[in-house]
Amino acid sequence: MSFALRAPSSIATTTATAQYRAAIHPGAWMAWATLAGIVAFTTTNVFYLVPLWAIAWFVFTQQRVPGAASRSFRVFLFAGLAAVVIRTALVFFSQVSAANVAYFALEGLRLGTILVIFGTFNAVTEPFGVVRLAPRRFQEPALAAALALSIAPRTIASLQRVREAQQLRGISTRGARALPALAVPVLEAGMEEALVLAESMDSRGHGRGRRSRYRPQSWNAAAWAMTGTALVAAAVFRVASTRGLGDLQPGTNPLHWPWVTPLVLAAEALLVVPGLLPKQGDGRR
Repeated sequence: MSFALRAPSSIATTTATAQYRAAIHPGAWMAWATLAGIVAFTTTNVFYLVPLWAIAWFVFTQQRVPGAASRSFRVFLFAGLAAVVIRTALVFFSQVSAANVAYFALEGLRLGTILVIFGTFNAVTEPFGVVRLAPRRFQEPALAAALALSIAPRTIASLQRVREAQQLRGISTRGARALPALAVPVLEAGMEEALVLAESMDSRGHGRGRRSRYRPQSWNAAAWAMTGTALVAAAVFRVASTRGLGDLQPGTNPLHWPWVTPLVLAAEALLVVPGLLPKQGDGRR
């Protein structure tokens, strides 16, 4: 006869609560991503934008949530690179000159930077945490936003499952000919997941004036630290932009080598704070 040792329910509950509270508040991640996006939107200086790519990658590696969400970061990374290439290629539809190529490339780099920042946000937080933050009257828009944020992780997870199943059956998953064999099952799985999600939402009363209650997650010191430092970074960039400081918008006609202001660059470095914090626990339940 064997006996299984089981931890007391009070200890299990305490452990689960500790793991939940170890997760950084989704609102803090939203604030960080929004403020980092403002920093990126404010400048086309390559010496400010490229460090933002490095910061986003560092935060992702330190705080990513295990699962399909973390793998979606690569999708946004490639999307950012594609944005740079495509935006630069648009110069061939206008007058081709060194000034125009530089202008289009910098605009593409800014767009790509925003995509990478969004990819980091998507990889380090649970999309449906947005629903928990929304007031009752904004529940439906928040749910739509959460579904949009979860598209990339769910698609990547479904694609990986289909690819593994096809490989086990001896079906090639490489090349253009393999696309129909991959696309059809992925679309079918997506429809099934949508139906399951709709049934789950209906059972919880979404759209009928009631909803499930979630245990509130408090803003801990880590959440305040990353939000406060990101706010400082965005404020410095906005002030520098309005006063023409830091060469945030380097001219391309005539071309000149962009320069940076150490104070503005130091403010941008504050966005790395989330990556320096202790790795967050899993806040999902």
